[in-house]
Amino acid sequence: MTDEQARVLARGTNIAVTHLEGRAFPGIHVQGDTFSALLQQFAAAADRWRHSPDDREALEDLEYTVEEMTDILRYYESVLAAHHIRLPYARAATGGEDAGGGSGV
Repeated sequence: MTDEQARVLARGTNIAVTHLEGRAFPGIHVQGDTFSALLQQFAAAADRWRHSPDDREALEDLEYTVEEMTDILRYYESVLAAHHIRLPYARAATGGEDAGGGSGV
């Protein structure tokens, strides 16, 4: 284990935007329980949809989880904008185009 420091640019409820020394861009720190819950939501919905492609509820669960991830990304983008840091990626044509407010996740 090494002692390293990260600059915390912003903290939300279950995430933080942090900048590790030596890294070109900040990253997203997600609490382990939050990450685990998102993964479980994706996995369960994908499994249900794989076995029953007509399962509308599975698709809605996938869409809900994508929305949660989008909220995290929007929060990240708004923090970077507030600190005048360019994004480390090109924005996709859909989703994430409005990085204004974020959800305060």
